[in-house]
Amino acid sequence: MQRGTLETIVGAMFAGKTSELLKKILWVKHQQKKILVLKPIIDNRYSEKLISTHNNITHECYSIANWTDARKRFDFNTENLDTLFLDEVQFMKADETLENIDELLNSGINVVCAGLDQDSRGKPWETSSLLLGLADKITKIYGFCNICGQEATKTYRKNKGGERTQVGASDVYEPRCLKHWKPQ
Repeated sequence: MQRGTLETIVGAMFAGKTSELLKKILWVKHQQKKILVLKPIIDNRYSEKLISTHNNITHECYSIANWTDARKRFDFNTENLDTLFLDEVQFMKADETLENIDELLNSGINVVCAGLDQDSRGKPWETSSLLLGLADKITKIYGFCNICGQEATKTYRKNKGGERTQVGASDVYEPRCLKHWKPQ
């Protein structure tokens, strides 16, 4: 049996990570492949049952609390699944995500995941970083700075302080270039 492939899509907020993931979902579905789309339950910005871009392009998904929850709900084998898609992967627990993805890849299932590579303070998200190291293909995408319009590689938090994980959209964050970004 051939090992599955891992593709990782990363970037700052508003770069188009979920749009890129949706493009890949549509392509795999067009090939009549069996897919499953998951996201962490913490991502409740738009809907529990949809992954959604900031401009409201959506696809059905299942929200999971953790990998134990996912394993109870779904039978991950090549008879049922060709490709697993994961959105907002930075919110998934690093060690169990890596372990489960490695197991899926070894069983011949492809995995495509999307998530932030850094938090608003410029620190790498552990899960995303580890998946980048394991990835067969990496796509890094960029947004446009809300101040100058140049390429944005950073996520700027509008309000200073708070917990590292603060789920939000344009009410909380905006894309910034390095010149106009500061850690918050």
